[in-house]
Amino acid sequence: ETIWLYRRTFRVPALAAGERAWLVFERLDLAATVFLNGREAGRHANAFHPLRIDVTRDLREGDNTVVVEVESGLFSVSERPWQGYGNGEDGRLHKRHWLRKPQSSFSWDWSQRLINVGITGGVSLEIARQVRVDTMVVVSGVSGAGRPGEVTGRMLVEGLAEGPVEGVMSLEVAGTGRRAEVPVTIAAGMNRIEGRLALPDPELWWPRGHGAQPLYTVQAALRLGGTVVYEGERRVGFRHVRLNQDPHPEDGTWFVVEVNGKPIFCKGANLVPADYVFARLDRPRYAGLVDRAIEANANLLRVWGGGLYESDAFYDLCDERGILVWQEFIFACSKYPATDEAFLADVTREATHQVRRLAHHASLLLWCGNNELEWGCYSWGYERGVSYPDYAIFHQVLPRVLKAEDGSRIYHPSSPYSPGHEHPNADHTGDQHPWSVGFANTDFREYRRMSCRFPNEGGIMGPCALPTVRACLAGDETIGSFAWDVHENSIAFGCRTDRMLSQWLGLEAEGMGLADWVYRAGLLQGLGLNEYIRNFRRRMFHSASAIFWMYNDCWPMVRSWTIVDYYLRRTPAFHPVRRAFAPLTVAIAVEEDRVCVFGINEGDNRHGTVRYGLFALAGGFPREYREDVCLPANASTRIGAFPLADWHALGEATHGAFAILEQEGREVAREVFLLPFYKDMAWPRATVSVESRRGKAVFRCDTFAWRVCVDLDGERAYPDNFFDLLPGVPYELPWPGELGPPRVLRVGNLAGDRSGHV
Repeated sequence: ETIWLYRRTFRVPALAAGERAWLVFERLDLAATVFLNGREAGRHANAFHPLRIDVTRDLREGDNTVVVEVESGLFSVSERPWQGYGNGEDGRLHKRHWLRKPQSSFSWDWSQRLINVGITGGVSLEIARQVRVDTMVVVSGVSGAGRPGEVTGRMLVEGLAEGPVEGVMSLEVAGTGRRAEVPVTIAAGMNRIEGRLALPDPELWWPRGHGAQPLYTVQAALRLGGTVVYEGERRVGFRHVRLNQDPHPEDGTWFVVEVNGKPIFCKGANLVPADYVFARLDRPRYAGLVDRAIEANANLLRVWGGGLYESDAFYDLCDERGILVWQEFIFACSKYPATDEAFLADVTREATHQVRRLAHHASLLLWCGNNELEWGCYSWGYERGVSYPDYAIFHQVLPRVLKAEDGSRIYHPSSPYSPGHEHPNADHTGDQHPWSVGFANTDFREYRRMSCRFPNEGGIMGPCALPTVRACLAGDETIGSFAWDVHENSIAFGCRTDRMLSQWLGLEAEGMGLADWVYRAGLLQGLGLNEYIRNFRRRMFHSASAIFWMYNDCWPMVRSWTIVDYYLRRTPAFHPVRRAFAPLTVAIAVEEDRVCVFGINEGDNRHGTVRYGLFALAGGFPREYREDVCLPANASTRIGAFPLADWHALGEATHGAFAILEQEGREVAREVFLLPFYKDMAWPRATVSVESRRGKAVFRCDTFAWRVCVDLDGERAYPDNFFDLLPGVPYELPWPGELGPPRVLRVGNLAGDRSGHV
């Protein structure tokens, strides 16, 4: 709610004959008026595309003064209507649907209302004559597996001379000897010139876990006569992407991402802006986020439609490290005033700029029109007032921009979205946001019955890492204090109780120590996300993703949906997610009257042995089976089963199901499956021993030890955390010396000291 003025004096020589000059602002946030030497030079109100002002007339030799008057956008839309645009009472405060800046900065359940304002990108003065290259775009790919690679290089060039100018555009793939030159004629005004070339047998780019990520440098230049007036380069990868939405043999349609002809099960989470001060987002911070995703065995991040078009550094890192990007245009949970001609034109400029900017990135899987707007049209009472003011944006404007400026990318109108006349969140077609669990309903056992084609938003709340929670509280470690409430998720704040602790564990947060709360609440979030992920992975490819809400935070919180907090610390749910995303793992499910074990294998064919059955919490294995198994490549396979009646007969409160997958006598995965609420189980005491030898740590317990915790800080890369010990079965982990002696901090068994202390 403050208007800022930035002032800068700079010196320039006199422009030569025929030269023109532009002031270029990479990013202004948000409503800005630019003055040069006392005269208004231009106005801008979009944080998602740059401002370029022709200042040839007002620029003078010697000293020049530029002044930028900028405000957050609140003043600029103060007289705009808010009724009918789906923002409720908050719409009166900010009218965010009019403001082209990150929507989450106007508050969400996981973010405060902290609205950026200022010059948040670089500023430059550009001088050119004859021509000015506005944008360079490179699109690459292969038409199918084993086909030649194709590169299209495109320049948007402004002709500055009165008549046409002749030149040559060159295109080259560095290190391959492949080069093309195209004669071009540049008329006055904006021109679109392009060249193409083929690469006979490029190495293919693959998502992480399915192959390598070779990148090629494409160099482009524009020459006028013998003078090079522009040179640029982009790194590209060659891959073919198809979104398989063919009819499903049972019901609806498939929704399977295929890269280079191979189905890819998409594992990951939703990325939100990683800092409230967007100017602080640099390559090291993005590198930390991408590294944590890789550590968690993810292969996709969804750039959610209420945040940012991220910086070049983020997409570069995803290209290099094989992380697919589901990219959304920045529209979320509202209705937008597309019936306003100026708004629609600005959105079109924004989309055009962003599609051109990101077109060369191999990691960019698809463009999605928005977050949940299609769902809103069906289910959020939009029949009243302005019903569908923005429908044309997502079904006409954006797909046309994408086709014209890229042409190689998949377009998905909304998330969730169902083709045809189905409800947008229908389970059997399109993508889904399975939020029937996570808000009012926190019985995450209900995930076990879900069969969604492509779930890409759903989750369970839990605490951040212990040092992050402490940083929020400024020395007062009282749960529910004022400092706590300021840094609390607003949904949890509204509940005013830790419902899950009571529901699942029979515990109350009141009077609980802070570390105890982080452990217990984190234990539950990890179990909930484990249920979400393993349920969908075992259904591979009837379900073709397990993408949860959400990956990271924008500021320090005591509780969020994340597995990586604001300080890039691993939350207590991180390692359960990492194990659930492992390329080779097992899952357990109840199907009708059978307890079934599934082997999930993303690699080549694997052979091994599976041990499975029932164990007694107090010790012993009354039902145990052992089978040699073959796990087919890139598939989930049922590898074992036994009667559910056996479990009922032994007692659900005293017994659990287990599965251990071994290869060459070495354990590679284990899973435990329990039926009741945990507070209703007959928990034995657990005494865990740990032995360290030759760079390894071996954990043992004679009884079942539930969710053994070795760290609550989340700062170092432990080999595992929040894991289970089966009675008498050792669990061996690599243990580098820099971690110090292995120690057990807490065990989850609800017996004796219910805090989990050991």
